[in-house]
Formats: sequence, structure tokens, C-alpha cells
Amino acid sequence: MRFYSFLLMAIIFLFGSLVSEFHEVRAEEGLLKTESIRQKLFGRMDDRKKSKPLRSVSENILIGVFSRVTDSESVWIRIERRSEYRKWTFKLSKKNLNLPRQEVRVWLKYVSPKLSISHGNDYNEWFREKAAFEMQKIFYNRQVRINYDYSDKLFRLDGMVWTGDTNINIWLIRNGWSFYLLENEPPLEHQDLLSAENEAKQLKVGLWKAELQ
Repeated sequence: MRFYSFLLMAIIFLFGSLVSEFHEVRAEEGLLKTESIRQKLFGRMDDRKKSKPLRSVSENILIGVFSRVTDSESVWIRIERRSEYRKWTFKLSKKNLNLPRQEVRVWLKYVSPKLSISHGNDYNEWFREKAAFEMQKIFYNRQVRINYDYSDKLFRLDGMVWTGDTNINIWLIRNGWSFYLLENEPPLEHQDLLSAENEAKQLKVGLWKAELQ
């Protein structure tokens, strides 16, 4: 009887050892399989890096849609992606944000119809409203990109606004809606801005009409 009990215990011990070894082998296989998958993933990432150039990101470029004009000095840009819009909610002042419309306000650099005209209150007001109306009419709902500077002092964006090959800042000058307002240092578009002003002078449009001189 004791012999059979001893034999049964030996069989149970041997079976337990086999089961334990089986689980260890399976665990090792699982680990090897995981490592193999991880190596394949890293290999694919390396292949992608070699085959495709990494996308460069510029913090001075803003992409959006021309939404509206509330004055002649700035434009409102709608940002389609919520995540891209939210980063500005912590930086811009309330007057430079529109939460329901998901818009940011961009102040136009090197131009100002308001500062360019001085022919009586009634005419000045009409001129500013006309400049804003023409911008809205031509560029409404167009895809735009903005080369901007962010002002920590004013909590606002100042920028050059492009839609396709058209620079809206330069367009304002070329059509006589603003003088070229040169700041401390000439911008990269200096020659284009000067050429646009000379063109408006020659064509006598907007500010350069004979009766205004």
C-alpha cells in the first residue's frame, strides 16, 4: 500500500514538473514572438524614415480658411481642426478669438487703410468699409496660409496672408487701399510691396486717385 502511495506521489510530482516546464516554454515562445513583432515594427519605422523625408514643422505658419472681415486692419481665419485651434485659446486675447466660430484674428502687417486715409470723417469711414468689403467679397471662404509673428505683449497674431499665389497684404497696396507702411527693418517682400505701391500710383487707384492728391 505504501509502495502504491509513493508511486502515485512520484507520478503527480513528475506531471507537475512537466506542466511547469510546458508553461515556461510557452512563456519563452510568447516573449520571443513579442520581440520578433517589436523588431519588425522598428524595422518598418526605419524603412519609412529612409524612404520618406520627415515632415518639417514650422511654428510660424498657420493654415485656415478666410472667414470674415470686421475692420480694414485685420481678418478672421477659421481653423478647421479643433486641436490646432485650441492651442491659441491659451495665448490670444478675447478680442482676437471667436470661440463659437473657431476663429483667430490676424492683423495685417505693413498695411493699414485706417492710417492711410485722411479726407474727412465721412470719406475715411467709407474708405475703410469699402476696403473691408472688397477683401470679404474676393477672398471669402478661401484656403489661406499665414506667415505670422506672435506678440506676447499684445496677445495677438500679426501676419502676411496668402491664398494661392496671392498675398492679400500686397493686394491691398496694389489696389490702392493702403500705403506700404515700412517698419524698422524691410521684410522679405520689400520689393514686392514697393512694386505694388508704384503700380497703384501709375494706375491712380484708391488712395492715388487724382481727386485725392
